[in-house]
Amino acid sequence: MKRLALTLATVTTAAALLATSAAALPAASSAPARFLQPTDTITPARGCIRLSPGMNGIKVRMVQRKLGMGSRFETMDSATIDRVQRFQRRHRLHRRDGVVDRRTWRAMNFAKSFCFDRWQADPLPIGATRRKRINTMLAFANDYRGAEYVWGGAGRPRFGVDCSGLVLQALYRAGLDPQPITIDKHVRPRYRTSKALYQHDRLRHVRLARKRRGDLIFYTKDSTGDINHVALYLGRGRMVQAKGSRVHATRVRRHYPGQTIARTVIRPFN
Repeated sequence: MKRLALTLATVTTAAALLATSAAALPAASSAPARFLQPTDTITPARGCIRLSPGMNGIKVRMVQRKLGMGSRFETMDSATIDRVQRFQRRHRLHRRDGVVDRRTWRAMNFAKSFCFDRWQADPLPIGATRRKRINTMLAFANDYRGAEYVWGGAGRPRFGVDCSGLVLQALYRAGLDPQPITIDKHVRPRYRTSKALYQHDRLRHVRLARKRRGDLIFYTKDSTGDINHVALYLGRGRMVQAKGSRVHATRVRRHYPGQTIARTVIRPFN
């Protein structure tokens, strides 16, 4: 009996030590995945963007056209700010600094709400397959074909997009949320979403020669070497992109004036 009690005590002590050791180790499921994983919840945009100096996007384009400035680069530059100030003075608004806030927006009688550019595409259900995600992403991007190119644009097709705005919304639709990249940052003066995507530490890079349908193709600016353009690879040597005046599909080119294709692509869904 004494020997049995000693054996049981030894087993109990060993079990306790094993349990303690196991508890000290992190659970396998708690370790973060190396690359971004699909989600069915895209982080909401934080709020409505006031059009202060340097801001870009669809609302800037709408303000410029409302004030008779025609089609131009969609940036709150000095000429645009001057026109807004004149408008604010004529309408005796509380602010006359050229910044477009809610009150100035309403005074311009736009049908759209001040926050309409906060739209984000709804993601696929979490159980969607990789193939489904890629097909959905590319079909979504193809729906933009013919849409106007708008610097800083990242909304619905009828309002226009730029290259990375198109890609960002296509990723949202396929169920990828590349935080900390957001549509809020996309319209900022010196923020470049294409560069941020290429430098994202949880997106997988693959050699250009190994590109597959659904990969993101990037271009660098020859004068600086910085990433300044992105497109979606459709397969069979073609891609869809927002470049020039419209969103269109075209053959993959190694060079554009002042631009060279990057040596790696990003594979968003592994």
